[in-house]
Amino acid sequence: MEDAEAMAQVRDGRVERLAVVFERHHLYLFNYFLGQTRQRGASEDLVQEVFLRLLRYRASYRPGAPFAPWLWQIARNVHRDHVATQRPSQPLDEVHESMSDGQDGAEVHLMRTQDTTRLQSALARLDPAKRDLLLLSRNPDLPYKDLAQLLGCSVGALKVQVHRALKELRTVYLELHGGLP
Repeated sequence: MEDAEAMAQVRDGRVERLAVVFERHHLYLFNYFLGQTRQRGASEDLVQEVFLRLLRYRASYRPGAPFAPWLWQIARNVHRDHVATQRPSQPLDEVHESMSDGQDGAEVHLMRTQDTTRLQSALARLDPAKRDLLLLSRNPDLPYKDLAQLLGCSVGALKVQVHRALKELRTVYLELHGGLP
């Protein structure tokens, strides 16, 4: 069952179909929120809020319309509302943990963990709009066509924005870590 079909059924009162949508998207949403907040607990709460809003606003879903832009607009609104309720100086208390597949040695695992931490630090220093763009553009469930629709621009303009944001991320990363890639 496609997402749009499942959501159309949810819209028509078959709310149990939301489980299908949840199974397909909750990890992508969690990773998006984790990239934004760097807080595991807050990210879990934000994912729950997205699905509560999907249920609450199910009547606003237009059957036949692409599902992904609608879902991700709700996710962006949930994050925006979350940021608006937080204190400006809230500490970043949890850092994304790198997972090892057990086949790498301790040294390789340590290097991956350090790289992940460095990247998260650089990402946190980007302008929130650019961080949002990069996190959304890395979602395999959200093709550039749908992301461009979500952001109200052409695919070409989106590619330029992503390229510029990646270039800025690279600059910040290198500045933070003494020019070491």
